[in-house]
Amino acid sequence: MDLAMAQRLVDRRKAAGLSQEALAAQLGVSRQAVSKWERSESSPDTDNLIALAALYGVSLDELLYGEADNDADDLEDGSADTETADVADEAEDSAEHADCGDKPLVDISLARGIHVIDPNKGEEVHVGWSGIHVTNERKGEEVHVGPGGVHIDTLEDDGHSVRTNDDGTVTIDGETFSSWKEAHDKLDHHGKHFHTKLGRAWNKFPFPAVVALAYLALGIICSAWSMGLFLVFLIPVYYAIGDFIDRRHLSKLIEVIYPAAAIAWFLYMWLCLGQPHPAWIILITIPIVKALMRWCRKQWKCRKQA
Repeated sequence: MDLAMAQRLVDRRKAAGLSQEALAAQLGVSRQAVSKWERSESSPDTDNLIALAALYGVSLDELLYGEADNDADDLEDGSADTETADVADEAEDSAEHADCGDKPLVDISLARGIHVIDPNKGEEVHVGWSGIHVTNERKGEEVHVGPGGVHIDTLEDDGHSVRTNDDGTVTIDGETFSSWKEAHDKLDHHGKHFHTKLGRAWNKFPFPAVVALAYLALGIICSAWSMGLFLVFLIPVYYAIGDFIDRRHLSKLIEVIYPAAAIAWFLYMWLCLGQPHPAWIILITIPIVKALMRWCRKQWKCRKQA
C-alpha cells in the first residue's frame, strides 16, 4: 500500500474521532493490523476496505485513490443515492461471503489483485501491485514481500521481527547485520545470538545423536539398556555448558545442571536401588535452587547498573 493511501486512512480515522483501538474494535481486527495499514506496511483486505468506506461515508475510489467528489453539486440526487446503494450492496455481498462458513474466499480483480481468505485456518494471502502479503492471525505471523524488501513479523511474545533494508543489510529483532550470511553465522534457527565462535560450534554439534549412539553401544555391548537411559540427562547439561562458554552466566549453568542431576539421582535411587523415600526430598530443592539463581542474577544486574 502506498504512503498516500496510508495517510488518507490516518486522516479519515482522526476526522471520525476514532483511536486505533476503537477502529480495530469496530472492524473486528487487531490494533496492530490498523497500525500497519497506517504505516503502509500492509493493506486492508476487500472486506475491510468496504467497511472503512461505509464507516467514513465515502466511496471506495475516494478511499483508495483520493478522488474527492468535488462535482457532487452537478450530480442529481438519484446518482448519489445509487452510489450509496452500490456501497451498501457491496457491504451486503461481503457479509454474505463472510457467512459462508469455513470455506476459503477468493477475490480476483485487475485493480486489487488476488485475495484469498481461509477463515478456517485464519490465513490470508494477497497478491497485488504492492507485492505479496501473507497473514496468519491465529499464529500472529505476517510476511510481506514487495519493492521495499522482505518484512517478516511474528507478533507472539516469543517471536522475532525480520526485515531487509534498502542498503542490503538485515535487521533481526532490532539488531542489524551486514548480510544474511552474517546473521546466519551469529544466530541459530531459533534466533539465539552467539557471542563466540566456540559457543556456536559447541551448540551446533549434534550431541543428541552421539548420546543415541552411546546408548545403543551400551545396550548392545554391555546389555545396559536401563542404565543407558541416564545418558539422556547429559543432553541439557551439554547445552548448558555451551551456553556458559558463550555467555559466561554461571547462575544459568547451575540452574540447568542441578535439576538434571537431582532428577537423575532420584530416578537412580528409585529404579535401581528401590529407595524412592527419602530420595524424593531432593526434588523439593529444585525450585529453591532455581529461585536462588534468579535472585543472584537480579542482584548482579543491579550491581552492574549501580
